[in-house]
Amino acid sequence: MEQKEIVGRNNQLGEHTYSEPKKWMRGKGRVTIQFGCCFNYAVEKNGIPPGILRNGIVDPIPNLFKIMIKRLITLHVLPISCVPDSCIINIYEPGDCIPPHIDSHDFVRPFSTVSFLSKCNIIFGHKIKIVGPDEFIGSASIPLPVGSVLVFNGNGADLAKHCIPAVSYKRIYVTFRKMDKAKRPINFKLDSDFQNIKSSGFSDASESYHTNKMMTL
Repeated sequence: MEQKEIVGRNNQLGEHTYSEPKKWMRGKGRVTIQFGCCFNYAVEKNGIPPGILRNGIVDPIPNLFKIMIKRLITLHVLPISCVPDSCIINIYEPGDCIPPHIDSHDFVRPFSTVSFLSKCNIIFGHKIKIVGPDEFIGSASIPLPVGSVLVFNGNGADLAKHCIPAVSYKRIYVTFRKMDKAKRPINFKLDSDFQNIKSSGFSDASESYHTNKMMTL
């Protein structure tokens, strides 16, 4: 991951793959590396609204993350109908946070996140109180151990907001999502490595994907 940061700063990744924040306020901003698509979080100067950039140029998903995606499917963490075709790596320094939000419906449900380097808590709530620039209070707080996978679906993905207060230690948070077909970049091509993925052991029909769940890889 550290190597990816350096590569990004040297402009060796795609135009929209790597972005580094402007540290204008405590707790704001984080390094992001996006593969498969570029999600724009704010209205651009030319008026383009937040969402997947239809003409955005990003790098394809690296082999390391392809292996993780295949594992998420074969272990029935995600259903075969929702094989991720994009991922975003968020790199947090101490003091960085994620403000309350609901993930865009440019991405279908369910989707998952994997935590690395350090443990932190994620907060959920229909209404989350902001008590400071990086401090939040919600109705539920869930620990995210190193190596844990949290799956977002149902009310946890669509009604409740979620956020992460300022982290105490450096951490990496990788989110795997499948794009809505109507929102995919214009020149998007499905990776051939994902076309023959199969779940193991039993049918997805016997699994429940209606609520949030957590496991450790």
